[in-house]
Amino acid sequence: MDGRDMVHQLGGLIAEHPELRTHVYQLLKVGATTPGLALLAQTVAEAPDADGLLLLIKIEIEHKRSFISWHTIEKVVTEHVPAENWKGAYEVVPVPVVELRRQLLAMTTDGGSTDVAARCLNQIDNIRDDYGAPDSEPRHPDLASGKPWPIMLPDPDV
Repeated sequence: MDGRDMVHQLGGLIAEHPELRTHVYQLLKVGATTPGLALLAQTVAEAPDADGLLLLIKIEIEHKRSFISWHTIEKVVTEHVPAENWKGAYEVVPVPVVELRRQLLAMTTDGGSTDVAARCLNQIDNIRDDYGAPDSEPRHPDLASGKPWPIMLPDPDV
């Protein structure tokens, strides 16, 4: 079994067993970056939830190693619903992630290339552009915070 197969199988297990997911998160929170823990981080990216995405962001900030892909974020902010009239097909439906977006906005720094939280918020916005946004989710993650969104960087040519 290669690493990719192992990640896929472990991803299925943490999706089915919440107590295993909790254990994996604890290992990642306290552990150093070792090949085994990197494999667990890839597993979380394979079968993410909002807490797992936040954990992966913290890992990237601390260790400068990303495990987050566009698919990781898409799995957290959308749901695949089987199509009624077409066997084997599904519709991608947005799910509200108000609290996740609020937490991401609180983690943003300057919106630059190293701002992992802003990058994730931008990717969520791009996914919302593709699939729509839930009616219950406001465009701005947290108006009460006073932080602007999107973060607009000054144009260096102006």
